[in-house]
Amino acid sequence: MLLHVPRMYTREEFKSLVGVLPEDFGPRTLEFWDYVEDKLKAFLGKVHRVYRDEICQGGEEALASLSAIDPDGFLIVKKLVKNGATFEATEDRMLVAESTSWGEAIKNNPLDTVSLEMYQETNRERNNYVSRRIAESLRDEETGVLFMKPGRTINLNTNIKIIKVCRFDPSDYLRSWEVQLKAKS
Repeated sequence: MLLHVPRMYTREEFKSLVGVLPEDFGPRTLEFWDYVEDKLKAFLGKVHRVYRDEICQGGEEALASLSAIDPDGFLIVKKLVKNGATFEATEDRMLVAESTSWGEAIKNNPLDTVSLEMYQETNRERNNYVSRRIAESLRDEETGVLFMKPGRTINLNTNIKIIKVCRFDPSDYLRSWEVQLKAKS
């Protein structure tokens, strides 16, 4: 079984996507992570593997990386690891770097269709890589938790039961804020 958490955007991610944080970003982030933590309490000690997008190494190194990029998500992952879960290397470092580079190229020139196509292809490769990592490491009798940026999709073996865990979809929150910003201008 895989518990899929379409994780809340970090402050930096949200700002890079829309430029300005909404006033309620802090409380909404807290609400989101409190809900996830509450739902995962039932699985403490029963989660075998933890996966998180953008994490390219496992174990203590992974926890240190996560602490730096996502302090809110880190607290939940740390608790799962403390209760016996293994924090798995989830992504390929080169694919993450390539995706980031193509994303920057798109920001600099939004009309560049080649950069957009390359970005989309790299993200497909990333998603396939994550799918393979989970399929290779999560055994049939195990429970895993996947924290992944909203909007990313992976295709997993049909034998893996997937349960989505989230109070609200962070991408809906982002789109709602974008609409509010456009209405103000």
